[in-house]
Amino acid sequence: MPSVTEKRHLKNDMKKRKYFKIRTREDDPMVIKRIDNHHTSYTFEQRMVTGVYYRVHPSIADYPALCMMQHRVEKFAPAIGNGVIIRADVLKALDAELA
Repeated sequence: MPSVTEKRHLKNDMKKRKYFKIRTREDDPMVIKRIDNHHTSYTFEQRMVTGVYYRVHPSIADYPALCMMQHRVEKFAPAIGNGVIIRADVLKALDAELA
């Protein structure tokens, strides 16, 4: 059971986040990557990306921030489960803009 101080800290942390309020940290997640081939158009493969990422579940309010990110560079489709995988530094920069 969280203490009163922890609850207050969590509440303040949620106030700082405007974008992607539902998020979980993932280290080295498995994502779906598009591989361009010379003879055929492309294929999809499951790959592990190294580093710290967050799995977010975007809402309608998160749409502008999601559109600003580059596909296959800053955001990825997860290999298993729902949501979007986003690099941690991108999410940190979004949170810093709002502070």
